[in-house]
Amino acid sequence: MSVQTIYIAKPTPEVLKIYPAYRGFFPGFYEALIEFHPVKMLELPDIWVRDFLPVQNSKTGELFQLGFNPRYANYTPKFTIEINTAVRRLFPVRECVLPLDGGNIVRGPDGMVFCLESRRLFRKSVPEEQGLAEDALCPALGTEHIVWLPREIGDKVGHIDGFMQFIGDTLFVSDERFDPYLEQLLYRRLEKVRQVYWNLKARFLPCVQDAADPSGLSARGVYVNFLETACAVFVPKYNLPQDEEVLAIIKTATDKPVVGIDCTEIARYGGALHCLTREYEGEL
Repeated sequence: MSVQTIYIAKPTPEVLKIYPAYRGFFPGFYEALIEFHPVKMLELPDIWVRDFLPVQNSKTGELFQLGFNPRYANYTPKFTIEINTAVRRLFPVRECVLPLDGGNIVRGPDGMVFCLESRRLFRKSVPEEQGLAEDALCPALGTEHIVWLPREIGDKVGHIDGFMQFIGDTLFVSDERFDPYLEQLLYRRLEKVRQVYWNLKARFLPCVQDAADPSGLSARGVYVNFLETACAVFVPKYNLPQDEEVLAIIKTATDKPVVGIDCTEIARYGGALHCLTREYEGEL
C-alpha cells in the first residue's frame, strides 16, 4: 500500500495577515494529523489548499492543475496568479484548463466523481459543452464519468464538499431542510446520486447557519466538510450543541478513529477541514 501524505499551508506571516485565526488553529490540527500521517507544510499564499492544489489521477498518480480562477472572497486576479505560480513551482503538473476548484470534486466509493454544475463549465442549453468539460476533467481524475448536480441559485462558491461527502458506501449530506427551496434542491441532488447508487445509504449531518455572518461565506456549522484519510476521519467542531451528535453519527459509518477538531474561528473564513487539506498517494 502506498503512503498517503497530507499537504497543508504553512502559517507564514503573509498567510496570517489574511487569516489571523490560522495561528491558533494550526498547531492543534497539525499535531492531530501527524499522529496518523506524514504531513508536508507548503509555503503558499493561501490556506484553502483543496481548492487550488493539483488533483491526482486515481489510476496513474499523475498531478493535474485545474484552471483555478475563483470569483469570490479575496481572490483578486493578482492574488490568483500568485497562487497558481506557487503551485507550479512546487509540483510537477500536467495542465487541465477547466475552470474548476478542487472543492467542487467529491469521489464516490467506486471512484465515481460528483461536481456541481456551473455556467463557467458549460451551459445546460448547449449539451456539447458538457461533453467538452468531461473530456477535459475525466482524464485528469482517472474516471470515466462525471455526475453533475444542480447548483443553488446565487451560490457564490459552488463547492460540493460543503454539501456532500462519502465514507465507504455511506453518503453524508448537509441537512439544509430548514429552507423550502434548499430542501427541494437537496432532494433533486439526492435523486441524481441515487441514479448511480440505487442502494445508497444517506445520513444527514446538521447544518447550522452562522448568524454572525451576513455575507453567507462562513462555514461555521457546516459539518459535512470533514476530512477522511486512509487512517482516520477528522471532523470539524464548532462549540455548538450538535458537535457530539455529529461525531456519534460518523462513528457509525467507519472503524477508523474519528477525531474532532475545533474549527470555530477558522471556519468563519469560509471553509473547514476538507478545504484546508489535500492528500496524495505515493511519491510525487
